[in-house]
Formats: sequence, C-alpha cells, structure tokens
Amino acid sequence: MKLEINNNIQIDNETEMIHEIHDCQFIEKGSYVYLNYINAEGERVVIKANHEELLMTRFSNPKSVMRFHRETPALVNIPTPLGVQHLITETSHYQFDLSQQRLHINYVLKQTETGDCFANYELRIQWY
Repeated sequence: MKLEINNNIQIDNETEMIHEIHDCQFIEKGSYVYLNYINAEGERVVIKANHEELLMTRFSNPKSVMRFHRETPALVNIPTPLGVQHLITETSHYQFDLSQQRLHINYVLKQTETGDCFANYELRIQWY
C-alpha cells in the first residue's frame, strides 16, 4: 500500500509545499486506522486517526508526537536543534473519510505562551 502526504505550509509570506509518497502498512483497529511507514530520514512513523483526532508519532531521538483534534486545541512537543518546542495545534478543518481513504486537516501552530501563530498548514493524507 502507498501513503501520499501533501502539506502546504505558510509562514509569514512564504509558502512551502511538501509532497511525499511512502510504502506503508495499513491496520484498522477499533475506531482507528494506523498507517505505519519509514520517512526519508529512515525513521519509523505511525499515523493513528479516526473521525475525531489524528496522532502522528515519529520514532526519532527524541520522539516527536503531533496531535490534531477536530474540536479542541492540542499541546505538542517538537524537538528542534534549539531544544524541545512546546506548541499548540489549533484545527480549523478536519475531514476523515475512511471509504475514500483520505484525511484533510487545516491547522495552525501557535506559541503556548503568547498564542501567536507560528505557521498555517493544509495537510492532505491519502492511502491507496
């Protein structure tokens, strides 16, 4: 199975578009789907998603976990060269379609202390 990730990132007036295709393993368990793959850096990544939330865990050193909830902001810890950054994901659009094998999320990353927007994202994931 293939996993396709398209992420449109807007920081200030700059836009970066990321397009990746990976071989993946698909597992459906309870109300969640799990997509396991190896990223370009050779790290194992697990996407766990359902109609309410998505968790993306990258098994790097240190481990990185991103969480997106359709209704409530989520605290995330992102390792960077400057140390672990504590940010908030605020999701404005969350569409999970198991029958079409796709997920679409619009979200912003915000600073926890100030609430200032760090970046805007449009993330599309599909598996086939």
